[in-house]
Amino acid sequence: MTIIKLKRSETASSVPTTDHLAVGELAINTVDKLFYIRTAGNVITTVANFVDIDPTEIDDRLDALENTLVGATFPTGDYGNLNNLSVDAFGIAVSPTYDCSTTPIGAIAEVDFTAL
Repeated sequence: MTIIKLKRSETASSVPTTDHLAVGELAINTVDKLFYIRTAGNVITTVANFVDIDPTEIDDRLDALENTLVGATFPTGDYGNLNNLSVDAFGIAVSPTYDCSTTPIGAIAEVDFTAL
């Protein structure tokens, strides 16, 4: 079996530079638990990071988010609030009435060619 080893550092806050990585090459900082990649634009970007969090803190954050969302209204599908058809899914007022009795400007006139 082939073992693939990424470039790595075990020094806190150590970030690779463009001298350390080729475009598309990955590096890892095992202490900070961060992955880095060199992009085609010659920039070192953090690809993924690890956040060490207490599981009870996750519950507290979810409870806070749930309390924030209580009473919030969200659009349903592409049609917004189906109880209010005068507003689209983005909250933009729309006119549900159309004037079908007048000819639009620039419309081609209907001509009866049977009389020719």
